[in-house]
Amino acid sequence: MFVGHGRKDITPHKPFYLLGYKTLKRNKPAEGIHDHIFINGILFDNSKGQKVFIATGDLLEIEDIVAADIRQRISKKFDIPFENIIIGVTHDHHSVRDYHRTWEFGKYSQDYYDFFVQSFVDVYQECLLSLTDVEIKYGDDLVVGYYSNRNHKGKLSDNIVSVLKFIHDGKGVAGIVNLAVHSTVLSGENMLLTADLAGNLCTKLKEKWGFYPLMLIGCAGDSSNHFDRKGRDFKELDRVTTGLAEKIAPIKTSETVDTDNLDVQVLTQSQEVINDKKSYDADLKNRIQGMKDGTISSVGSQPINALIEKCEEQLEQPQFFDVIQMEIIDIGNLRIFVFPGELASAGAKVLRQSTDKTVLIAGYSNGFHYYFLQAQDYGLSFETIGNPVPKGTFEEIISKFVYGSHVLDAYEK
Repeated sequence: MFVGHGRKDITPHKPFYLLGYKTLKRNKPAEGIHDHIFINGILFDNSKGQKVFIATGDLLEIEDIVAADIRQRISKKFDIPFENIIIGVTHDHHSVRDYHRTWEFGKYSQDYYDFFVQSFVDVYQECLLSLTDVEIKYGDDLVVGYYSNRNHKGKLSDNIVSVLKFIHDGKGVAGIVNLAVHSTVLSGENMLLTADLAGNLCTKLKEKWGFYPLMLIGCAGDSSNHFDRKGRDFKELDRVTTGLAEKIAPIKTSETVDTDNLDVQVLTQSQEVINDKKSYDADLKNRIQGMKDGTISSVGSQPINALIEKCEEQLEQPQFFDVIQMEIIDIGNLRIFVFPGELASAGAKVLRQSTDKTVLIAGYSNGFHYYFLQAQDYGLSFETIGNPVPKGTFEEIISKFVYGSHVLDAYEK
């Protein structure tokens, strides 16, 4: 198996706005740069010339049309199938806003958008030029103490951290770290650009491994350091990322992943999501009244007025309908589940158990479509209150992924 790697700085040079945290402060330009933001890319190329490209940026989210624009340009320029391209983000809430066409705060910049899209193309080019024959090694471990389930104090989320290392002549030349946590150490009061948890962890792992790993965020919809942090400033960011690096760096990658001389298989699935507007509005009105008269208390870190406003905004929306495109990509014995949104951490264990293959989970990839949490958490977490995605959708999505996983395994037999 040949693997190439690339990295590009996408820090703006002109005045810019921050993306993340819906606050009026973000209508003002960023106050400066604490640390730079990057795109990291990995290109797989097997002995048959089949390729899969993964790139993730230190960004909050990527709109479907933007991800499609990037994938289309790379597909046409380099003759790689559109569906073999994964464009994801680390879910950084202190990143650049200027490429985003529809965010409520700040301003869009066509100049930055053009640079932004071209940067992904440039990363692919760098990966292509750095293709090296490698051995792929895998390992994982349970990492606790720095993040957990943010809706149920004292309970873990998906705290399994998976590590892929690409080894050439006995030395690691690139890698992937797959973890499930919101990249949100800092609060919405911060007005400095930063790569936050995922990007700063990447830098500290580079100091230990000698290369910048691609940071791939998995089922992190209900996972953060909400109950584990000791502050919300840059000192805390350094503590958290230093601690995580010290736990992740020693993970043993002793399992060889067989990818050479095996086909790349892609299974594309869709999930249609529609709510019952009449029933949804009735529930919203009851919840709004309950929050106003005190019979329903605030949930999580969100103030009750913010939840009321969120629900009132949903009352003004038309019936919710969405079509979500999901993928399962096999590269030999490596299986990647690709989802354009935030899945509950409970999905990770189920997906890993759906196959004997080595599993990575690429959330926040190829687009962005809301939170998808377990039915049991509806009404008990701020992510599910005022969320037009119907209860039970998460379970349907995971079931569809599992079915697709079994189909691919049966096909190979």
